[in-house]
Amino acid sequence: MDTLYISLIVLAVSVGVSFLYGLVSKNYSTVDRLWSLLPALYVLIWLRDYHTNPRYIIASILVILWAIRLTANFAIKGGYNFSLKHGFTTEDYRWSYLRWKIQNPILFELFNFFFICVFQLGLIFLFTLPLYYYGKVDGQLRGLEIGLFILQFLLLLTETASDLLQFQFYKRRNKLPWSSKKRYQLGFNTFGLWKYSRHPNYVSEWGQWVVVYLDLCATTGSLHWSGIGAVTLIALFAGSTAFTEGITASKYPAYKEWQKLVSVWIPMGKTWFRLKEKNRFLEDT
Repeated sequence: MDTLYISLIVLAVSVGVSFLYGLVSKNYSTVDRLWSLLPALYVLIWLRDYHTNPRYIIASILVILWAIRLTANFAIKGGYNFSLKHGFTTEDYRWSYLRWKIQNPILFELFNFFFICVFQLGLIFLFTLPLYYYGKVDGQLRGLEIGLFILQFLLLLTETASDLLQFQFYKRRNKLPWSSKKRYQLGFNTFGLWKYSRHPNYVSEWGQWVVVYLDLCATTGSLHWSGIGAVTLIALFAGSTAFTEGITASKYPAYKEWQKLVSVWIPMGKTWFRLKEKNRFLEDT
């Protein structure tokens, strides 16, 4: 059987399992648990066809490293905690918030099927798909490809650093006495990379999949329709960022001021031009 068809079967099964588990257990984070696993599984399935192609091997290794990092991060947060009595015991807080917003159970299950399961799992397949076509490319590696591999690895390191800084922030905030917290009292991270971007982990995440698509473009010299996955992923992160920041701003009043001082993703104009105001804001806290 063609490896692309096998990966499509995996996608269909994932949609069915995710929907049914959410329907029965009312825990809707199955997609979150699969998010880091499926891309690695897809590239391993396609490896049967492209195991002699060095560019595909390198690209696959980078994806697997991404999967290991994200899976470990989710596991540390308790995302895979499981008990025989209750099943998976943790869930992304955003789903419970949306359940509160969408109180009609039928409407929420429709949302579960079409958005949480079909759309998101389909998106995972789409932003990984350029690798399938990338494996079809023969010939020697080009300098641009090597540069893109390095860029993807740097984004992986940046995302890892962002996660570690976030863990460190919450760990210290919980351990320090209240009188010593100062900037920790804000409730959100303003240290390290988080001082220059409100979501350095987000931009590093979608940035890696943009690079995966650019790998294909670099070898073919033209755009490819599979780029719709990377574009849609950026749009999803934009919506998720706005949604998450709305919740954060409602919990921590100072966050609205922080939004005016620091760029949301890539450090841009206001992050640098309002540096004095930002430092004054941090000193005052």
